[in-house]
Amino acid sequence: MDASLYANLQKTRASARSLVRSVPPAERRRMHHKDLSPLLWHLGHLLYVEQQWIGERLAGLGHDAARARLFRPDGLRKSERGACMPDLGELAHEWADWEERCVEFLSVAESAHPHHPLLAGDFILHFLIQHHGQHLETMRQALAARALALDTGDFVPSHPLVAEASSADYHTWPGGSCEIGDNGPHHYDNERPRHILSVPAFAIAERPVSNAAYLGFMEAGGYHDDRYWTCEARRWRESAGAEAPWHWRCNCHGSWYGVDHSGAFELSATAPVAGLSAYEARAFARYARARLPHEVEWELGVRMGFLRDTSQVWEWCDNRFYPYPGFRAFPYRGYSMPWFDGAHTSLRGASIISDASIKRPSFRNFHTADKRHISAGIRLCRPPYPLH
Repeated sequence: MDASLYANLQKTRASARSLVRSVPPAERRRMHHKDLSPLLWHLGHLLYVEQQWIGERLAGLGHDAARARLFRPDGLRKSERGACMPDLGELAHEWADWEERCVEFLSVAESAHPHHPLLAGDFILHFLIQHHGQHLETMRQALAARALALDTGDFVPSHPLVAEASSADYHTWPGGSCEIGDNGPHHYDNERPRHILSVPAFAIAERPVSNAAYLGFMEAGGYHDDRYWTCEARRWRESAGAEAPWHWRCNCHGSWYGVDHSGAFELSATAPVAGLSAYEARAFARYARARLPHEVEWELGVRMGFLRDTSQVWEWCDNRFYPYPGFRAFPYRGYSMPWFDGAHTSLRGASIISDASIKRPSFRNFHTADKRHISAGIRLCRPPYPLH
């Protein structure tokens, strides 16, 4: 077992506990967003996952059906979870007991099953670090939703955001064959196998769309101009009442500012816009006489060194989440396969609250097109000539 990897795992555990402690006890059981579980559930889920993969699969401990019902994603409905959660003190005690035994379980498993696929290259530690990191990001999204609900609207930015016209520097791929995906031993199944594709010519923006450029779209009436919105997108826009990014707020002076898990903050003109659904991202792309990239174009752009700021916001792609040719589920069938359903859209990159363990060119995220709380933004793409 790699001691530095285990230390990284311990950091994710401590971070999860810290996030739960950052809010009052009653807030730990509350759903702060309709799509996000209570903070206590995430903390218990992380413990359950470690006990399942290390305790049950490697150390041979028995299955606890009661805990599975509490903490498996397919157990209780999200709306039921808060009332059923142990309090933080009880969970902290369970974590302490587990951490005392975990290293021993791993050591015994390595001696007894040296060729176990979960142990090869410390796969299990990499898997848990990535899993926990993704939940930490979700917990911060929940805290951002809480902060938005508490925001009083009186934040005054020292430099109010000013709209700018949409512009971008594009890099061109002339067309040809390239390799996509990664067979790395620590990568998720949906990133595998690495395969060769023939990719037609395209041009992709060097940087994501900025806050100032998105404000330009808003001030040009972009949310009310149906030329930029499909019928499905218009229905979503009207149902959601969307008129600005999810985490933007406008004060009484007409100045826009942002709210994240730490509270209100000033919107930088040049920073990538975030808090957008795929519908909003596509509408902006039409307004800018461009389109969103296919995720293959995005990954190719990274591998060619075309793209900058790829870890600031998740970036919506213009394709459904799909299995690569030769896909094989690992380490279990349910990680990726249920989401190859035609209803989930791919995203690439990472956000500023994403864990370092997933910041790689081949990592694939996926959500339905209506999600706005995931810190997602836009990178433009187009054929290598102006659209008319």
